[in-house]
Amino acid sequence: MNCPKCGTPLENTYRCPNCHHEEGTLKRILRASNYHYNEGLAKAKVRDLSGAITSLQMSLKYNKRNTNARNLLGLVYFQMGETVEALGEWVISVHFQEKNNIARNYIKRIQDNQGQLQVINNTIQNYNLALKYLDEGNSDLAVIELKKVVNLNPNYIRAYQLLGLLYIQRKQYSAAKKILSAALKLDRNNLTTVRYMNELSGYTGQKKKNKEVEKAKSSFVQIKDPNPIVIERTASSYTDFNTSTLSFVNILIGIIIGAAVVGLLLVPSIQKTKAAEYNQAIVEYSGQISERNKQIANLQNEIDALSEENSKLNSDRDNVDSLADNGHNENLLIKAAKAYLDNDFMTAGTTLAEVDKSLLEEADAQAVYDFLLAKTSDTVYSGLYAEAYQLYTDKDYMNAVTLFKKVLNLKPDSVEAWYYMGRSYQYLTDFEQARNCYNTILENYSDSEYADDARSYLSQIENRTEGN
Repeated sequence: MNCPKCGTPLENTYRCPNCHHEEGTLKRILRASNYHYNEGLAKAKVRDLSGAITSLQMSLKYNKRNTNARNLLGLVYFQMGETVEALGEWVISVHFQEKNNIARNYIKRIQDNQGQLQVINNTIQNYNLALKYLDEGNSDLAVIELKKVVNLNPNYIRAYQLLGLLYIQRKQYSAAKKILSAALKLDRNNLTTVRYMNELSGYTGQKKKNKEVEKAKSSFVQIKDPNPIVIERTASSYTDFNTSTLSFVNILIGIIIGAAVVGLLLVPSIQKTKAAEYNQAIVEYSGQISERNKQIANLQNEIDALSEENSKLNSDRDNVDSLADNGHNENLLIKAAKAYLDNDFMTAGTTLAEVDKSLLEEADAQAVYDFLLAKTSDTVYSGLYAEAYQLYTDKDYMNAVTLFKKVLNLKPDSVEAWYYMGRSYQYLTDFEQARNCYNTILENYSDSEYADDARSYLSQIENRTEGN
């Protein structure tokens, strides 16, 4: 909006910086925007994140250039695990206010943290995969993927809600209550989470009510009167018992007695026959199991013998490789000494960078190595380090590691080489080697400018290792 008096653009202010005219309508709009911003800030402080989002969105409806509201909205989204939405709000905020905007720091912090970006990407992929499994009707795999999501991003409320809903569907009410309670700790007034908790209370309440009804029923005891009153009917006339009926009853009793005799005589015989067959089968299976155990024992002996032979061959091979490495190191040392005598200090230093001093067994060879290192390391170090750093910048991490190793052969206390070699190993997902590099910095160069970054990246590796 422009000033109606002089036409000067008015941005986030109702008082013209040129003619000092106050625009009343714009004043009310900006105050309404700030009111809703303050309301959203108060809600965010008590972890009413859903309410904070509603208030901040209303603030931006009044004034889309309110960067404080937009930055806070991004932070609230970030706390809920919605990193993409958070980045979107911060990018818009920087568009409206390029200078002195803290949103730039938020964006840079996420972009510089490659590990966090990978976690965000994995979170989105696993959540989408869970939705796909649900569309296919496979809730078991969906639960597994959602558990991965909440492990990777403990603030992702959507994953908690969907996982709690699946637990309710599977009648795992205690697990559902635990998950939904964790979601409420993140956002205490989230309407979706509260609705699911109310549904869960209904299920658990009905279950408790049914238990109480069963308990009440079991409390009733039927009492039988030991002296019941019998009412006799008086016959109007006497009749003789029907003889044909008596004959039928006698025949029926005879059939029942015959069936009982057959059962008493035949059933034990049948059971005895089955028991004998069962025992015979056990004997046969026992023999087969014994034979299999013998075969397994023989195979295990063969495996042990082959393993021992393989270990011996590996040991012999290691000895041969060690001798070959020693010979190669000595040849490189001779080549470096020759280059030095020819006054080719660059070739001497570059060749010496490939020599592993720990493999030099002779004291004379180590002395020659130390002499050449003292004479050539300063000349070669800068160029070799620059080449290694360029490979790191070009994301050629494999060759960068090779050159950083040579740099450290020339100058073992180069904390820069240790740091960038650790970063290269981390990008190559060789977390063990990266951990060794960072630990070397923290143990030996804790006062350097790289120590804090090394500690941060080491924490990322440890958290990733524990999550897997």
